[in-house]
Amino acid sequence: MNTFQIIVLPILAILFIERLLAVGRGRGSRRVALLWAVLWLLAGVAVAWPGLTKDIARAVGIGRGADLVMYLAIIAMFVGFFLVYARMRRLEANITRLVRHIAIEGAQEQPASDEPRRPVE
Repeated sequence: MNTFQIIVLPILAILFIERLLAVGRGRGSRRVALLWAVLWLLAGVAVAWPGLTKDIARAVGIGRGADLVMYLAIIAMFVGFFLVYARMRRLEANITRLVRHIAIEGAQEQPASDEPRRPVE
């Protein structure tokens, strides 16, 4: 084992165990916690056996294991960006609906008067 593995493997093990404990305690989304646990486990496997990424990369037609890891990270990043974008769009739509609802409720509560309302300048 080299120095990098000695330093990184315990960190990845702690992160993996923390996510499993989070699933057991019901903190947050179970699906998200399991996804992170699998990610930390796969990272640990890749660090412990670096030749494995090379073998998998060659099996799928990629020259080096590092390239495979980079390609997967880029794809995961794009998926993450898309999910964040979709979430922001939903939040904006919800805020718009909420503001419209509040405006309609506020307009219905005002007493009717004989003089027309002037626009605010």
